[in-house]
Amino acid sequence: MNIFPRDSDFQLYETGFDDDDILGRKRLSKLLSQKVDQIDDPIVWALDSRWGTGKSFLLKRWVGAHTLQNSGRATTVYFDAFASDYVSDPLVSLIAAVGSRLDAQHSGTFKPCKML
Repeated sequence: MNIFPRDSDFQLYETGFDDDDILGRKRLSKLLSQKVDQIDDPIVWALDSRWGTGKSFLLKRWVGAHTLQNSGRATTVYFDAFASDYVSDPLVSLIAAVGSRLDAQHSGTFKPCKML
């Protein structure tokens, strides 16, 4: 017997909210996508709540739902800080996550700058 429902199989950036959204986070996902696309300036948002309230579920599915279900334009990056907790400098892991996401989403559209 499990106290918490198991996380269903999904593909990060390719799966949005389906029937396993028992807490109704799809509506919040649409609102978040609207706000993200309305803001032109760089911004950092923090999602903070107690353990077990569904933060990871929301964000893992929102990064896919943003473009697939909510018609979002912004590039989303999911970064699990706990998965990189063993690294002495977390900035390296964060930059790697952003870089791999940009490479995957915009392959062939970036021109590398030349170092002098």
